[in-house]
Amino acid sequence: MMGNIMLVLKRISAVVREGGAPLFFKKVFMRFIVRSDKNFFFHLMPKGHPVGALKLITLSPEKKDVIIAERIMTAFHKAFAEEQSNARERKYVDAWDDNRNEYQDELIKILHSHNPESLVDYLSSMHRRKSTYGVSGNITEYRRLQRNSYLRKKEVAGIKDVLVSFAEALGVLPYETVVPHVAKKNIYENSDFLVGEIENKLGIKIAPPEVEGGLFKLGLKSGSFDHRDMWSLYLAWRIKNFVSTEGSIGEIGGGLGKAALYSSRFGLRDYSIFDLPIMNVMTAWHLIKALPNEKVVLYGEPQEEKALRILPYWIFPDKKFDMIVNQDSLPEIGEEIVKDYLGKIKNCSRYFLSINHEHQAPLFPGSKHRNLVIPRLIHEVGGFTRTYRFPFWLRKGYVEELYEVEQ
Repeated sequence: MMGNIMLVLKRISAVVREGGAPLFFKKVFMRFIVRSDKNFFFHLMPKGHPVGALKLITLSPEKKDVIIAERIMTAFHKAFAEEQSNARERKYVDAWDDNRNEYQDELIKILHSHNPESLVDYLSSMHRRKSTYGVSGNITEYRRLQRNSYLRKKEVAGIKDVLVSFAEALGVLPYETVVPHVAKKNIYENSDFLVGEIENKLGIKIAPPEVEGGLFKLGLKSGSFDHRDMWSLYLAWRIKNFVSTEGSIGEIGGGLGKAALYSSRFGLRDYSIFDLPIMNVMTAWHLIKALPNEKVVLYGEPQEEKALRILPYWIFPDKKFDMIVNQDSLPEIGEEIVKDYLGKIKNCSRYFLSINHEHQAPLFPGSKHRNLVIPRLIHEVGGFTRTYRFPFWLRKGYVEELYEVEQ
């Protein structure tokens, strides 16, 4: 015991002699603060957080945006009226109901104002508003990153961690071992080099359009990225491995439509997203702005087969699909709704791809109900054969599963 204490004192003395108190406190910080992130990151960071800069994406409203807003408002009001007239009593409030009640009231008020200019102003900077809570950056994250330099460094490290994990998944980098005495260096690989190598592997450009006003992203020479860009690119890559360019994809709960965006770059343009009417608003804005040359069809507009279609959840399914996908939302929905989805998937698709967590935490603070475990519900519903199951490459605590519908 005394020998260990003497060893620690000698190390402290050596560090102080080397660089004085500032170096000593820096090393203490690196050891006890940076290493405390090990449960958050995939990769160890023995040299501290990788160097990088966050870029705040800004989006200036344009005249044509008013036309986009009018389209979105028309689709929302049609869906909202139908939802209200067909509303059924729910067994309990799920996480997305709570989001709508707690965080999306301001956006709903603007939508009911019938003022497209106000909607343009809001959506142009929606990533520093309340409505994107659980979907993207939001006002809380925006303020924290604005005022806290350590959180900005951690955000850079988190995005880089996902980028490196994707490179490992593709074989661009060797999968880094946890064996002691082996250098941990993947996290410090040049980010622009990794983006270039990933693009070579995939055969597409991966930098997303910079249309997410108010969102902090990792700024690189090749473009700006956040976690969800990488997660969505991965999902699109998985889809592309199973579905031909002539195939059709349905996504339950598509977030901002980033997986659809990347799928279109792989040549998959028959893509339907089914979600809550309020989510359809944000998805529509993002996809129309991000893909000005693609067909983006909203609810109530003439439907086309080869298009990116954004529809309310009760329309699912409105046709046959080659694959249904869901990423990071089904566990947070009511159990009876999820089972209804699964029953419908058996009749409309050959494959179901799920990338979801299984932590079973409360749906939201104060809820007595917990997040669902999707494979348990699939087993209860029956009619699916699991093709594979393994930890999701890009996000700790998440599982990727592919199911084939039994014929």
